[in-house]
Amino acid sequence: MPELNRRKFFQVTGSLTAGGMLQSKQAAAENTDPTRFDDTIAVLYDATKCIGCRSCVRACQKTNDLPPDKHQFEGVDFNAPEELTENNWTVIQAGSDNSGDKPKWSFIKKNCMHCNEPACVSVCPVAALYKTEDGTVKYDESLCIGCRYCMLACPYQVPRYQWMDRMPRVRKCNWNRACVKACPVEALIEGKRKDMVAEAHRRINANPDRYVNHVYGEHEAGGACQLILAGVKHDKLGLPTLSSSVRSSYADKILKGLPGWIIGLGLFLGGLYRMEKRQKADKPGPVTQGDKEQ
Repeated sequence: MPELNRRKFFQVTGSLTAGGMLQSKQAAAENTDPTRFDDTIAVLYDATKCIGCRSCVRACQKTNDLPPDKHQFEGVDFNAPEELTENNWTVIQAGSDNSGDKPKWSFIKKNCMHCNEPACVSVCPVAALYKTEDGTVKYDESLCIGCRYCMLACPYQVPRYQWMDRMPRVRKCNWNRACVKACPVEALIEGKRKDMVAEAHRRINANPDRYVNHVYGEHEAGGACQLILAGVKHDKLGLPTLSSSVRSSYADKILKGLPGWIIGLGLFLGGLYRMEKRQKADKPGPVTQGDKEQ
């Protein structure tokens, strides 16, 4: 294996200690007060206004330099991402509720919820994922060791991994909010979280027949900076039913059952493997006879 320099060695071995600390982090309080995040930035998505044009999706692709997700219909190619992937950070889906006398359907926009108390951040042993003061959950790929605990922990199943990439990274919405600016019908608006929560409740009270009486993201998993209004029950739109408890994923139960040294050892070995791959990728290839002649 190529030699590791001092900085990289301590970066990797630090994960060993982090693994031992993981369980103590999970012993923190189960509930949080969402009002502590009143002044962070939030986006309110009103599904009853959404026309499914996918302008938000295209804006996300363009801003983040993501490739189009091509599909074909009767021989014609079109760009319409259907599921969150490493190249699709926001998608527009449709859902329906056929339980009543009159079936209802609705578009639904899905992307990272940017939780107040993100489970992905709490389980990341090297702080590659972190919460900023403005409410964004960011990702530092230079720190990531590829353990993928964030994928297990997220109650919304948002983070995706570049399985086929030579140097894989975790990918998700980075909250630049290009989608908000691109929406032609103002189905997306942004502002302080307390103002977006108040606006959501104002709309529900003003039009009770139009909306489900629930602001999704206000309290789920400790609250989020993505708030959703809909005229169809949220579970019918593929949104998970979550309590206000911060620890809302099965990953916590799994990790609590593992001794810290086992977690740390796995991270240590995974980190060494990742460092080796990166060094091999950076190492110049052999010089051929043709190269010598040039």
